[in-house]
Amino acid sequence: MKGSRLILGLLIAQLAVGPLFAQDYGRGFQTPMGGEGAGSSFRKNDMQELKGLGVVSMSEQDIMAKGQMMTEPSMSGLTYQVHVLGEIRNPGTYRITASDRLSEVLLRAGGVDEQGSQRNVEIRRQSEGTKKIDLLSFQVFGNLANNPYLLDNDVVYVPLRGSTIQVVGAVKRPRDYELKTEKTLADAIKLAGGFTVGVASSSPIRVVRFVNEKKDVIEIASNEADMSNFELQNGDVVFVPHMITEKNKFDYDIPKLPGDNIFYPSFEDRVFILGGVSQPNAYTFNPYYNLPQYLSLAGGTTKMSTSKINILSPDGTTTEVTKRNKNTVVINPGDTVVIGERRIAPEGWVTLFMSIATFGLSTTATVLALQNY
Repeated sequence: MKGSRLILGLLIAQLAVGPLFAQDYGRGFQTPMGGEGAGSSFRKNDMQELKGLGVVSMSEQDIMAKGQMMTEPSMSGLTYQVHVLGEIRNPGTYRITASDRLSEVLLRAGGVDEQGSQRNVEIRRQSEGTKKIDLLSFQVFGNLANNPYLLDNDVVYVPLRGSTIQVVGAVKRPRDYELKTEKTLADAIKLAGGFTVGVASSSPIRVVRFVNEKKDVIEIASNEADMSNFELQNGDVVFVPHMITEKNKFDYDIPKLPGDNIFYPSFEDRVFILGGVSQPNAYTFNPYYNLPQYLSLAGGTTKMSTSKINILSPDGTTTEVTKRNKNTVVINPGDTVVIGERRIAPEGWVTLFMSIATFGLSTTATVLALQNY
């Protein structure tokens, strides 16, 4: 009994002269013991013999070293509550650990939805106000400052995305990009990782732009000076031609170039179904299929589709589909079937253009598809 009181008295005395850093977070503890540089590791409920104190249960007493109370928490034991709101797939309140960064918390909440911004994610903190985070800078350039740790009761708010463009073709990261500080075509190419080794450097870059519901195709030389002088606008689609597709050569015998990420189908065995269908894609040519069967392969038409259907041939000719010829119109290898849609918003054009470019169609066929959409 007297021994227990002595131990308790010594512990209280140590508390009076030294700070308490943390207590009882997690299962693992590690603290210096004994002489300079010495160390010991233990777990809760271990029985340890401390010099001058005898055997002490780690579940009842803390560790003393050099006149200070030292209890070191494992990071996994620290939990915070954060609120994730805005354009996120599963908004709500989440319990996270102290080692979770912003990107991990957003992923746990289902990720940013299609309309959400990754360039202006807000972290609202009571003690510091609101800070805007460019998460894309972390994803593309590995900037950890734009993927911070979160604190207890932080509010993460994902706003609607701002001006957005699409970069497709012979670039290393073809996708849509929200613009922040980027203003020129050169900025967009840099954001997309630069050109691949298969870029058709002698051919101009095409920018499809929509103004007053009309589309225009602008050609810009692929040199640094011209690209730096061309300013982008919201909804622009940047198409960087590839030396294979530019020359209309589709051949499985041509190897995929190192660092390239574009697959080039053969005209001889593909039919492209694009526009107002559930699953726009390139489908294997079947000489026994008619148009309705190809549409069925693509999941059928969507609710937003119209009756306007055009068939584009590799030679540039166009065939309009009517009620009379719908079941009898001939589908040849390499044909592109474009089904119209009621909504012609810029993002709809971006989706269509991305589908066409992903399948590796030539620039001529791409522009024809857009003109007949």
